[in-house]
Amino acid sequence: MQKAFMSGATATLLRATRCAATPVRAARSHNCCLPTSTASANIAASTTLFCTRRLHTSRPKLVPDKVGGRQSTDQGTDGGHTSPTQQPEAEASGPKPTLGRSTSLFDIDTSTSSLIEAPDATSGKDGTANDAARTGAKGKRSMSSIDKNRRTRTRVLLGIAGLCLAATVVQAGREMDEREAKRFEDNPLKDSWFGRLWLRTTSMKEDLNAPAWEKLLPDPLPFPYSRPYTLVVDLDGLMTHSAWSREHGWRTAKRPGLDYFLGYLSQWYEIVLYTSQPFYTAGPVIEKLDPDRRFLTYLLFRESCRSVDGKIVKDLDALNRDLNKVIILDTKNEGFALHPQNAVLVKKWEGNKDDRELIHLIPFLEAIGIYEIPNVRKTIEAYKDTHIPTEHAKRTLEMRAVEYEQWKQKKEKLGSGGGLSLFGGGASRQSVDDEFKTWYDRERERFQQAHLEEEKYWKENGEEIRRQAKEDQERQLKEMKTNAWSFLMGGAKPGQDENAAQGAAPAS
Repeated sequence: MQKAFMSGATATLLRATRCAATPVRAARSHNCCLPTSTASANIAASTTLFCTRRLHTSRPKLVPDKVGGRQSTDQGTDGGHTSPTQQPEAEASGPKPTLGRSTSLFDIDTSTSSLIEAPDATSGKDGTANDAARTGAKGKRSMSSIDKNRRTRTRVLLGIAGLCLAATVVQAGREMDEREAKRFEDNPLKDSWFGRLWLRTTSMKEDLNAPAWEKLLPDPLPFPYSRPYTLVVDLDGLMTHSAWSREHGWRTAKRPGLDYFLGYLSQWYEIVLYTSQPFYTAGPVIEKLDPDRRFLTYLLFRESCRSVDGKIVKDLDALNRDLNKVIILDTKNEGFALHPQNAVLVKKWEGNKDDRELIHLIPFLEAIGIYEIPNVRKTIEAYKDTHIPTEHAKRTLEMRAVEYEQWKQKKEKLGSGGGLSLFGGGASRQSVDDEFKTWYDRERERFQQAHLEEEKYWKENGEEIRRQAKEDQERQLKEMKTNAWSFLMGGAKPGQDENAAQGAAPAS
């Protein structure tokens, strides 16, 4: 397009020069002297100025005319549009010379139709324009050595990937081992190659959603180092509450009564902290809650949870504990969706300082430990759709009233004289005068006294115990470094004193 514009502008300038020189050539051909005409001079000057302005203006916009050709419209410096065939308005009056076409060297055809219809030098045989010249697209070129090497490497890698995929498919249809056979023992697809391939493929998603380990907790310790029950507790909302403010940033508060709750119930329960938070967010908070690890026996974090329909669920089946003696406390139903028969829903703590939810829950949990309930699921089922602390307190009062009536009747019989001769005067009379206490009350007093003694012991010897624990930790770290150096450099065996090793060496 730019080449056509420059050719048209040049041709227009040449034509203007030719038109101005035509009367002179005509006069010379007739051997006469033609005076300089003012009109001719004006025409030549106007035409030259017009062509000069066309050369200095912007690129013309080609618009198709009615007959299929193209005409160019230019915008001058004054903002108006001037046609190439339009004459200047300030043309002098007088006779206009005939500007006929001649066969001079400057007679160049610059019509737009000829520019359109003439085939381009780069066109093909059919006269069509080259697409690459019009659009500016690069033509196809030969591949360089770098491109060829890249293509070769890509094909090799794709081939290796295909072979690996084929080998994986073949391996997925192999015979099942003992663990897989036990897992799919009730599935008839395990007997065929395609069935085993399907089972292993579909089980991959289940394995990704499952906890990181099959057994989240080690085997229980033998008596008396273990506890008969397992209590699973959550962190945020149950034991703590986190809040953010512009002045202090993130701050975490401890729920009222938490220390007594954990310390007292640890006499019956193996307390396991099971949270859906990752370790890097929950770990610092746990260190503040139980720095001596007296109450929280095990810690389980996000990787120990199971994903069910996009929700994070705590899988009690992977705890390696008897579910008949496992209780989980949580503030959300989603947390125990797989085991609602083992769950106790606790009201979420929002930071209220007057909260007593944990304290009110202690009698229910201690009653399970004192009465040694063989199956906690049945007990929790008996409190279904109720607020357990309130309902348990109500039932306890009713049971206590019944026992008090029995004790009162027994006291009346002893006071009539029949029981006095049986037990011997003063002793029986003193026993009936004792304050009324049930067996459950006496057991509670015994465990509460044991808890107070333990707290007293830690208050008196806590600092010494922490100091010894720190020294043991430093000693173990030092032994680990020494053993690693000795193993690499051929020194003493791990766990053996360096001086003893030198003394045992034979003298040279």
